[in-house]
Amino acid sequence: MKSVKWLISIVFASVLLGSLSNVEAHVTLTPNASEPGSYDEYSVRVPVERAVPTTKLELEVPDGVSLSTVEPVPGFKHTFETDKQGNIKKITWEATGKGIGEHEHVDFPIVVANPEKEGKFMWKAVQTYKDGKKVSWTDENADSEHPAPVTEVKKGSGTTGGHGHHHGDDHASSETGVSDTALWIVSILALVVALIALFKRNLPRNKDK
Repeated sequence: MKSVKWLISIVFASVLLGSLSNVEAHVTLTPNASEPGSYDEYSVRVPVERAVPTTKLELEVPDGVSLSTVEPVPGFKHTFETDKQGNIKKITWEATGKGIGEHEHVDFPIVVANPEKEGKFMWKAVQTYKDGKKVSWTDENADSEHPAPVTEVKKGSGTTGGHGHHHGDDHASSETGVSDTALWIVSILALVVALIALFKRNLPRNKDK
């Protein structure tokens, strides 16, 4: 009976490790809040946790905000899609080299003209890897596996002039990274302990034979 429990522990740890290996860090926009009627610089952060590099990012500009400029990023070229009035509705960044490697991230700076009216805006993004896999960050549910980045325009946010930055955003990102690492460590330790215990349990029986 105890052997069955140890086997269950091993299977559980293996499944947990497998699920963690498939978790992908989110595409985000910071700051997530800015003042109405201001020009603000946003940073589109694209992290990679797969062994395959990211080579392309497509970002849709939500209705209500106006994209002003894009800062060129070394190693990537960018193109725009516009509507009939000439408003930029979509940006596509494509790698000119190897792309974004495992455990790396790249920030794509953009400057946006915020509307006078307060509101929340969803930036739908599609991340493409070198092997052709696409991850759509388009879900409206913030707690989903692939939520769309959301920014909010509201009075009193304290971010104006295109260079505002919230240290709290970095802190939250840091906490997320630490929690993911902790899960990895705990899962690996649980697997190792379970294997050692199982081998020790079977060792006397092998000697008796």
